[in-house]
Amino acid sequence: MARRSASRIPVRPPARTPDRREAPKAPRPAAGLRPYETFEATFLGHPEGAGGFLRLAGMPKGPGMDLLVDWRDAHGAIHGDRVLAEICGEGWDGRLKARVLEVRGRGEIPLPGTLQKQPWGWRVVPLEPRLSQIISVPPTDLAEDGELVSVRLDPDPEAKQLRGTVVARLGKKTDLKIENKLTAALFNLRTAFPDAVMKELAPFPTAIPTEWTQGREDLRETLTCTVDPPTAKDFDDAISLEALPRSEGGGWLLGVHIADVSHYVAEGGPLDEEARLRGTSVYFPDEAIPMIPDRLSGDLCSLREGVDRLTMTAWMTISPELDVVETRLSESVIRSARRLTYDEVKEASIDLSTRKRADLGEDLCALLDESLVLSRRLTEARLGRGAMNLDTEEAEFIFDAEGRPVDARRYPRHDAHRMIEEFMLLANETVAQFFTRKKVPTIYRIHDEPDPLKLEIFAEVARTFGLLKPKETPTPEHLNAMLDKIRGGPLEAMINTLLLRSLKRAEYSAENIGHSGLALQDYLHFTSPIRRYPDLIVHRLLRKVLRGERLPESLQSHLAVLAKGASDAEQKATEAERENDKWKACLLMKSRIGQRFRGRIQGFSAKVVFITLDAPFVEVGVPLAALGGGFWIDEHRTKATGLRGSVVLTIGDAVEVELTAVDEDLRRISAWMTEAKAQDAHGKAFTFVPTLAAPATLREGDFEKPRRGGGGRAKEPRARHEAPKGRPPKKARAGGKAREVGGKRREASPKPPKGSVLGTGKRKGR
Repeated sequence: MARRSASRIPVRPPARTPDRREAPKAPRPAAGLRPYETFEATFLGHPEGAGGFLRLAGMPKGPGMDLLVDWRDAHGAIHGDRVLAEICGEGWDGRLKARVLEVRGRGEIPLPGTLQKQPWGWRVVPLEPRLSQIISVPPTDLAEDGELVSVRLDPDPEAKQLRGTVVARLGKKTDLKIENKLTAALFNLRTAFPDAVMKELAPFPTAIPTEWTQGREDLRETLTCTVDPPTAKDFDDAISLEALPRSEGGGWLLGVHIADVSHYVAEGGPLDEEARLRGTSVYFPDEAIPMIPDRLSGDLCSLREGVDRLTMTAWMTISPELDVVETRLSESVIRSARRLTYDEVKEASIDLSTRKRADLGEDLCALLDESLVLSRRLTEARLGRGAMNLDTEEAEFIFDAEGRPVDARRYPRHDAHRMIEEFMLLANETVAQFFTRKKVPTIYRIHDEPDPLKLEIFAEVARTFGLLKPKETPTPEHLNAMLDKIRGGPLEAMINTLLLRSLKRAEYSAENIGHSGLALQDYLHFTSPIRRYPDLIVHRLLRKVLRGERLPESLQSHLAVLAKGASDAEQKATEAERENDKWKACLLMKSRIGQRFRGRIQGFSAKVVFITLDAPFVEVGVPLAALGGGFWIDEHRTKATGLRGSVVLTIGDAVEVELTAVDEDLRRISAWMTEAKAQDAHGKAFTFVPTLAAPATLREGDFEKPRRGGGGRAKEPRARHEAPKGRPPKKARAGGKAREVGGKRREASPKPPKGSVLGTGKRKGR
């Protein structure tokens, strides 16, 4: 039952915003820049202003790594410009500020936009929200008025009018899957393969010739199978498992068989160069942009059921105590007995479906049963040595027959997924140890130790939720125990996300510093050469070592360059995939404006409450000002406090929201919070009904931290007789009578819902 807030409680908001006063300063970029030192960088615009940020060449992306640029110091730079700049001070949060001294050139990447015909000529309105300028273009035969195009900017930064040239037609806004084309254009993803690549593929046969199998370990009679998602088209890993006789000491012989892509991709050829430039395959919910053409990725290299395929095999003899007592690597040929999905494995070996077990056969079921036993024990051993046990939630979109999104749900994960993951982890570790023992350079997958300050800040947040005891330190043992405690609960996704942000990003490197997240000294990527370029490099080097071929003298420095390019490509692909997911969510929800949904608070920014809906499983944003009552965010951004401390909203709280707007251009879904399970100042739970006192549409500025001198809390609610834009429909505002205002009929001031908490109408002075 809803209850009124205890306004008599003498609790006042702090005189200054907590997240300004107490938040630790963000780390400075690791470039060693000093005041007034000049440097070259790329200017990144701001969607709602002339200011922006500077990103130094070679600097990693991440919180606090870009330099702030005030609009007065931008020197006319626009998004994507190459500039000369200098350090000019610090922001209130410790981030370095810079000023642009000179614009040296325009960005060279074509930009997507809408072609428009005007009385004076043609123009393109960019889709990139950080580029607010209109681009003048000459007449073109490539597209028509209103169509989406790709435009290349003229290189002259001194031109008074921004000009460009249309280089390609992307389609119409109503085209099916147009968002995939636009995402690829926004992130400059390579979608078409050059003619030279296709010519290199042309001579390859449709089946594996007998001479290709000569000298390889013949495993075609060995029982192997692949396990992948049902939508997968490229199968690059297969497994085999044999339980060793107890008379010989017991244990298992595990075989991980990986598609031998390096056999087809000649080093230095057009196909190799294209794979290097792409770095990785990019996966949208309904489409993939492959690293190598489908002729290889979906056919010749894919470990399809019942056909011969060339592979690289890692054999691992595992003792009953789970020690890898012997390893062997070989070039091989296999014939997969069955193409399985994760759900089929679950049905047969976890749910023990009689029908499915009869379909798969006794031998294959025995392999899967034993694989699950071994993988579960490997998981226990991995966690026991201090590896992190993080499970992040992902959205799975459901599409209708025409390809339009109709639903989004949590991607289901179970022991069949973990079984394959454990075997791939072990194979990657085994191959990494092989290179380390041989002292042969390669590309490792590294994960540096977490920053102690960031980890302690996370621990403090966990203590506020009672997940860590006051004196418990954030060791892997304590963190894994905490993660097990919240698994499946409302705090799981939030805690996993916060913990990931506290850890450093895993990346590729020619220097082996270990992988802290997996608690391994030697680790690399070997198991996905169809979709990751570093895996292809590892296969190529492994073949040379197995054949005793000589390695080039400059190998170490060459691998360092390749590793850096692969890390950058991986990050770009991740960002593109996330942006496409947001686009799909907008397409899904744009027909549901005005509907109400249940969800949970996922997080906060300085001005927005982020809420993940239960169904569909998408994220929406509620402006903090729309709650009324002068809410402010704590320094760790885990809770919002308002109405002089009498209402506290915390991450994980259940809420009800009503959708108010969908902005496809910015890929944002705005909502209005209609009800929330909150706490009062004494921690007692009650139902909070916001006063609905501000527009519930997100703006770009809502996502940015306020500057010094700006209000850290929400702006004061409007007067009750002023109906804000975006107010919920009439059914949500019952209780008021209609009246005539300025010749138009409108609703009178609504009576507050029963149990609602009203704002005071004034703010305390600072």
